Amino acid sequence: MARTRRIHFQLSEEEKESLSRIIRSRREQSRHVQRAQILLTLAEGYTNKAVAEKMGISVLTVRKVLDKYHSAGIEGALEDYQRAGRPLRIGAEAKVWIISLACTLPKDLPHGPPRALWSMAALTQYVRDHCESNGFVCLKNVSKSQVWRFLQQHELRPQKIKYYLEKKDPEFQEKAKNILLVYKRIEWILQFLDKKSNFHVESAELDLNEVYISYDEKPGIQAVSNVAADLPPTQTCGFVRRDYEYRRLGTVSLLAGMNLVDGKIIGIVRERHGSVEFIEFLQMVDKSYDPGATIHVILDNHSVHKSKKVFDYLSTHPGRFKFTFTPKHASWLNLVESFFSKLTRMSLKGLRVKTKTELIQHIEKFIEQVNQVPVVYRWKWRLEDIEHAFQS
Repeated sequence: MARTRRIHFQLSEEEKESLSRIIRSRREQSRHVQRAQILLTLAEGYTNKAVAEKMGISVLTVRKVLDKYHSAGIEGALEDYQRAGRPLRIGAEAKVWIISLACTLPKDLPHGPPRALWSMAALTQYVRDHCESNGFVCLKNVSKSQVWRFLQQHELRPQKIKYYLEKKDPEFQEKAKNILLVYKRIEWILQFLDKKSNFHVESAELDLNEVYISYDEKPGIQAVSNVAADLPPTQTCGFVRRDYEYRRLGTVSLLAGMNLVDGKIIGIVRERHGSVEFIEFLQMVDKSYDPGATIHVILDNHSVHKSKKVFDYLSTHPGRFKFTFTPKHASWLNLVESFFSKLTRMSLKGLRVKTKTELIQHIEKFIEQVNQVPVVYRWKWRLEDIEHAFQS
């Protein structure tokens, strides 16, 4: 049997996902489903003839879909060519009006749809409904693919959100550099400990007299209870079955610190995460380490960490704690966030409890298990990399 010749036709992952959704949809027009299937089959490397034979259509149909894709993208490939008759002429002013609509939020337009963002369907419908009153009769029968092409020419995607940060920390570079230098110092300590262990020297002989804690809070951990019991997997139903109703029992907050040298977690779970609870955490840390050690705490700029109650407590322990603050809106620089991510993925996901106390005990048990096999983060940036990254 002759081997099917492959051709070079590629779709982006986003385009493949969009076409797959059309095929799976039960509401899409059959012509859209067929054309989406043609494009996906072509992307697998089949020739026009092979696609036509596989789908029971003509080669001409495949070529038309492919030509429309190259000229107008997915939106154009799914739609029909404009039928014979007087051609629709869309002037520059009408196109500018469409662009101006796309650059305006729906809620800010007269009689705009109750949507946060435009979709191609919603924008096209608004254009059709309001074009005559704005003097653009030529847009009465404009198609989604035409509107999409107008926006593509100006790289407009009003259906998408890209976040930005308006308020930045003016001391970001200095604070971020300080954090990275602390991490580099810890890496040197770990390297030194490794070398000492190679010479069979007990680590207790090394008195660093310094402790490094990465600290943060994880508030709003919900205690959720089932109304009916979960049903475990069986041979006939291989997944957990859960009643859709549930009860909210309240929330708790986890205050946790990661020892960056040995990887162990110190944490307390409380109803709140205010100054009183933060001081309670500091007292717990204070009791956990040698009285003569300096405890470095990396933490964010939450007002609780700078409250009068906290400073009053620190004044009773002069030289015991040294705070290093992350830049504002840069909690991702704090390594304890990796522990919170692990907690969410491995322990809290899908959790149902009978009481809030059970939730607290569940979190405390997870911390105990983590501390049995702690994971130490090994910093890989070289000192010159840090200096180069923050050169003015």
